[in-house]
Amino acid sequence: AGIPFIFLTAKTEHADLRRGMALGADDYLTKPFDSSELLSAVAGRLSRFQHLRPDYDLAHGGLPEFLADAQRMGNLTSLTADRKPHLVPRRQFIYTEGDEPTRLYFVQTGRVKTSKTTAAGKELITGFYQAGEFFGYQALLEHTPYHDSAVAVEESTLRYIPAEEFTDLLLRNTEVSQQFIRLLAGREREREQQLVEMAYHSLRRRVADALLRLYQPGEPPIQLAREDLAAVVGTAPESLSRTLSEFRQDGLIELAANSIRVLQPEGLRRANW
Repeated sequence: AGIPFIFLTAKTEHADLRRGMALGADDYLTKPFDSSELLSAVAGRLSRFQHLRPDYDLAHGGLPEFLADAQRMGNLTSLTADRKPHLVPRRQFIYTEGDEPTRLYFVQTGRVKTSKTTAAGKELITGFYQAGEFFGYQALLEHTPYHDSAVAVEESTLRYIPAEEFTDLLLRNTEVSQQFIRLLAGREREREQQLVEMAYHSLRRRVADALLRLYQPGEPPIQLAREDLAAVVGTAPESLSRTLSEFRQDGLIELAANSIRVLQPEGLRRANW
């Protein structure tokens, strides 16, 4: 998808040109042509394909770069790459279940929890989002109210992309939309993996995997209520506390009243539980 395809051919009929473009060509040059014409075609196509890359580091400031490239690629004049950051205090709701979606959210720093309330009044956690991740996009894509609520579990910095600009981003240019969908698809694969882990893995393995997902090298300790972490793992808070104590005794983590510091991520990753 990132390599341009140019036809060089002696076939000059209009039907041949249409057939070549239908096969996926990015340009169609007929003989005779000179070297400057060929070089110009190659340079133009390479420039267009270089705007979007597969490796934007969203967790470390890559969002403005991606949005700026998407703006150039899709001619999105309303898309502003340098958006104003919004500071959200801990425990403040960002949106609630049933609200109409008005924007896409991006976590610049901090951590956000999404959850929904069951008919019995119990909270069901649907996801955690940290630096470099988008959230709130499912309701935008489905054109429905939010199915869950979002709250900052620690002081967080968010950036907002209005719904109409998100729609333009997806619809105005195929390559931009494919790149954005790839960024979002990883989140859905992670959710599927978590369901498999909850069904088949041991409690120690599930707790270790949950800590590894929340762990960010060089960042502050994990600040998450034990009840929330237990819900993510799929166990009772008492069982979670026993497992965390065992990890602390093994020197894998350090526990404080409101935080967990991962000391040996490789130990959590490699342990055969």
